[in-house]
Amino acid sequence: MASPDSPASSVSSGSSRRSLDQNRPQTLEDLVNHFVASKRSLNTQTVLWRANEIVTSARDLLEENAILAAKNSSIRSIVDEQVDALEAVRRGIDVVEAEVQVEFKQLLHDLDASYSGLQSTLAVLRDTPIEAVLQPPGTPQKHLFDFIDNATVTNLKDSLRACIDRYNEAHTSLDDSTDAFDTALENLHSSVENVPNTPATTSNPSPIPSLYHDLEAHAREAAQAFQSLVRHYDLCVTALRHTEGGSAAATQATGDAPEPSGDDFSAPPEPMTDEERQEMLTVLQKDAVEVEDVVSEIRERGSEMTFLLLQIENHITHLRNEDSALANVLKMIAHVAAEVKCIIGTSRSFHASWLEDTRPTLVSGIEEWENQREFYERFDLAYAELLVEISSRRRRHEKAKRKAEEAQRDLDRLRAEDERAREQFTVTQGDFLPLDIWPGLRDPPRKYEVRTVGYEREVEGEDEEAHDEEETERVVQSIPQLGRNVVERALTRVKRRM
Repeated sequence: MASPDSPASSVSSGSSRRSLDQNRPQTLEDLVNHFVASKRSLNTQTVLWRANEIVTSARDLLEENAILAAKNSSIRSIVDEQVDALEAVRRGIDVVEAEVQVEFKQLLHDLDASYSGLQSTLAVLRDTPIEAVLQPPGTPQKHLFDFIDNATVTNLKDSLRACIDRYNEAHTSLDDSTDAFDTALENLHSSVENVPNTPATTSNPSPIPSLYHDLEAHAREAAQAFQSLVRHYDLCVTALRHTEGGSAAATQATGDAPEPSGDDFSAPPEPMTDEERQEMLTVLQKDAVEVEDVVSEIRERGSEMTFLLLQIENHITHLRNEDSALANVLKMIAHVAAEVKCIIGTSRSFHASWLEDTRPTLVSGIEEWENQREFYERFDLAYAELLVEISSRRRRHEKAKRKAEEAQRDLDRLRAEDERAREQFTVTQGDFLPLDIWPGLRDPPRKYEVRTVGYEREVEGEDEEAHDEEETERVVQSIPQLGRNVVERALTRVKRRM
């Protein structure tokens, strides 16, 4: 009977079989042919050797797979964390820059507005002429602008322009640093995206354990199939030993090559009954039909194992490539991280320059523009009020002059009355009174005059009356006569700004 682990039990039912006549007695030639075929089938042992090498290699690759898979997963996690940290630094720099830029633009707007207001005020001063009556004769026409210190405006403007230039230089330096940082981050992202992803599934991250399991199954099945071939070979040797002339025929058919199983045809066979021999030949005949199929099966399993090993090696190659790419990414991260300190330093320098130089200078400049504008507006208003004041002084002067003239007329009238009274007294009583009774008896009345009194100054060798007339004229001329339209315009400007 065929044993369960015979070649017949090692092949599928769909294998091709050679047609044999089960009832025909086996001749010596048949037994020799079976023996030669079985001995040839044992050449598949090289497949088993290769299978053993494949399993050993696959076992090593299985270990490497576990190491690389864990390593790559860990490095990917580290890479993600480091990239997130670098991105956070970049976003932080953007936040600082954006905040400064927003405030800088607002301060520039306020600065432009205050400077425009100052320029408008200065334009008014340029267009406001000094009334000719207020200037000495022959003086060229002047305007209010001629009485201000324009160098203050120019110096402040130059100072602010230099401050803005310093800011732009600091911002350009920051832009250069961030551009280089962005390029490094883009290269890093590109490298991360180009890291080969090892083929895997969600349920089984690595196919190698399954492939290795299939390899072992094929190796085990191939070994079992080969064992059936060995048993078949041993059965052929036993049959030839129990057949007259079988050993000689086998030796002649196969030459002097040693037998794979170490059998020696010269050794006497163990006793066997005819029934046992017939049963043995029946099994031999049945198994001989399956030899070619078993050999094909072993070779197919060997080929399949080679294919599976190739898949494992391909997967390992992916893992190695991934590991190498991740190692390069780590080097890039280390390089970028080394530059982060410089970039952060540039950002801090930019922010410090803003807080310590640009911002306070611009705020101070805005306040200075506003103060100058307010001062020059007050100057313009003061000039308008001056014109009104001159007009008021002129009116008061005219009123005082009228009062003085009126008083002088009254004094002159009283003096004339006094003279007439004294003359009448002299006519009536003068002949009766001696002159020495009162020295002032014949004196004329005291003369009183109303005149303009200027500031005190010593006058030597000048006629007092002439000096008084000159002083009176000087005082009168010190209050110019302004045109009515000039005063009305000045009043309008004063009322508009009140």
